[in-house]
Amino acid sequence: MTSQIRQMLTQLFGTPEYRVLILGFDASGKTSILYKFKLNKFLQTIPTIGFNVETIKHNNSSLTIWDVGGCDKIRPLLRHYFANTKGIIFVIDSQENCQYRRLEIKDELWRIFGEETLHNVPVLIYLNKMDVDDGLQPYNIINEMKLNELKHRQWFVQSCSAKTGIGLYEGLNWLVNAIKSPTLSAAEYVYSNRMEDQLFEEKSLLWLSQVDDDTNEEFIEKLESRKMGHFDHRVLLRSIWIYLKTIGRRKTIELIFPCIKAYNTDCNETLVYFWIQIVHYAIEATTTLANDFAGFLLMNPQLLNEAALPLTYYKRETLFSDQAKTMVVLPDLKHLPSIVPSSTRAVEKPLEHQEPSVVELSDDDFLNNFESCTLTNWSHKTHLRMAWLYLTRNERRVAVNKIFDGIKNFIQTSPIARKTTFHFTMTYFWIQMIDAAIAQSPKDLGFETFISVNQHLMNGGLFLEYYTKDTLLNNPIARQEMVLPDVKPLPSVILRAKVVEQKF
Repeated sequence: MTSQIRQMLTQLFGTPEYRVLILGFDASGKTSILYKFKLNKFLQTIPTIGFNVETIKHNNSSLTIWDVGGCDKIRPLLRHYFANTKGIIFVIDSQENCQYRRLEIKDELWRIFGEETLHNVPVLIYLNKMDVDDGLQPYNIINEMKLNELKHRQWFVQSCSAKTGIGLYEGLNWLVNAIKSPTLSAAEYVYSNRMEDQLFEEKSLLWLSQVDDDTNEEFIEKLESRKMGHFDHRVLLRSIWIYLKTIGRRKTIELIFPCIKAYNTDCNETLVYFWIQIVHYAIEATTTLANDFAGFLLMNPQLLNEAALPLTYYKRETLFSDQAKTMVVLPDLKHLPSIVPSSTRAVEKPLEHQEPSVVELSDDDFLNNFESCTLTNWSHKTHLRMAWLYLTRNERRVAVNKIFDGIKNFIQTSPIARKTTFHFTMTYFWIQMIDAAIAQSPKDLGFETFISVNQHLMNGGLFLEYYTKDTLLNNPIARQEMVLPDVKPLPSVILRAKVVEQKF
C-alpha cells in the first residue's frame, strides 16, 4: 500500500520520465549528441555497435535516451527498441552530399513514420554538423524528405552542431514540449512554417550581405566548365541574371538547363523556368544605379525565398509532379507575371496563356485581383482606378475604409508593392480629389472616360498644389495621420447619392 501511494505521489508531483530513441545513419553524430547532453563535452566516437543509453534531466523532465547504432546490420533490429518510446530524435549529417544516400535516409525516416508502435510519437530531426560550411539546410531536408506531406504528426527540423552545442537545446526544448502536449492540432505545419520563416530570414541576410569576389565573366566560366564548388539558390539566380543581361532570354533558356543538370541531375524544369521568368520580370521592373547582382538582390529580396515564392503560383502537387520535372507546366494558382518590355528592347511573352494586362481587366476582375494581391502592376493610374471603383460602388464611409485597408494589405502582401510605404495623408488626399471629380462628372462613366474628363488626376504631383514638400513628404506625422494642407484647402465634396448602384 505504501509503495502504491509513493508511486501515485511520484506520478502527481515527481519528475516525469520519458523514453527517447535517437536514430540515424552511421557517422551522423548520434552518440556525440548524446554525450554532449550528458557530459557537456564533445566526444569523438567510434561507430556504435549495439546501443548506448543515458539519462539526462531537461526542462523539469527525465529523459532516458537510447542511442542505437546506425549501420546496415542493426537497422532491421530497431523495431525492438520502439516499445514505450515517447519521442524520436533522428540525426542527419548536413554534409551528406550523396543523392543515393539521402534517398536511403528518406526511406528510413518514412519507415519510422509508418511504424504503428510509433503512431503520434513526435519526431525531432537534427541536421548535424552545421559548423561546417556548405552543408544541407533545413529547407533542403523539409523538401527532399517531403515532410510537409505528413499528416497528424508533430515534427521539427533543427540545425545543430554536436561539436559546439549550437541548436541542441533548442531542439530538445521542442521535443519535450511536444511530448507533454501530444494533442497539439496541426503542429507540424505551425513548426514547419515558423522554421522556414526563420531560415529564410537568416539565409536572406547572409546572401544579401555576400560580396562576390569574381567578375560575371569568371563566374560564367566556372559555371560552364563545371568548376562551381557548390550550386545553391543564389548561384541559380546569379546565373540567370548574368545570362539574361548578356545574351538575352532565348539563349538563356538554351544554356541554363544543361548547366543546372550538370550539377543536379534531378532538375525540375518547371521550377527552373519559373525562376527565369521571375528574374526576367524583376530585371525589367528594377532600376539599379550599379549594374551588379548584389544591388539587384537588394532591390528584389523576395527572390531569395526559394521555398515559398513558387508556391504562390503553383500547387505543391503540381510543381513537384513527375510531369513538372521533365517539361514546363503552367501554374494553377495564378499566372506568372507578364514581362513589360523595356524602352530599349522588346521581350518575348512568357507563356501562351498569360493573364490580361491591368488595363484589359474588367472592373470586377480588377477589384478581385487587387483584394487578392495578384495585380501585376501598381502605378498611379492603378491606384486611381481602385479608389474610383470603391467610391462609385459604395457609400463614402464604407469606400474610405475599404481603400485604406486594401492599400495596407496590398503593400504588405504583394511583391510588386513592397517597396511602397503607406502614407495616410497622401491616401486621403487622392480619395478627396477622386471623390470631388466623381461628384462633378456625368453619372455612369467608365473609368477610362472618367479619366479623360478629369485629366488633372493623372498628374502624380497634384498634391504640390495643396501641400508643400516639407509638410507632406518630409513630415513623418503625415504618414501616420491626417495633416491639413498648407498651400490651399482641399476641394469640398458635393454630396453624392447615398445609394450607389452595384455593378456586378
